[in-house]
Amino acid sequence: MHKPLQAASFGGSNIDPSAWEDKKNPGESRFPAQVRVVTRKVCEPLEEDSFRPILHHYDGPKFRLELNVPEAISLLDIFEENKN
Repeated sequence: MHKPLQAASFGGSNIDPSAWEDKKNPGESRFPAQVRVVTRKVCEPLEEDSFRPILHHYDGPKFRLELNVPEAISLLDIFEENKN
């Protein structure tokens, strides 16, 4: 995990059409539901072993993107401990 991001806009469709651009449909993203983000804090990337125990949303090798408040706070704490 590279850095904590924060939503900077409401969600929209194809805000950045070049993000994950669909090669079959140039100018369209394969993932059109998007939100603008800003970097909340510049940090060193985290190794998966450091954050995997606090995420309770694993489906096999992948984790779901939804976080509850305690998970988000714990992730921010880990980034703070690991900062430059």
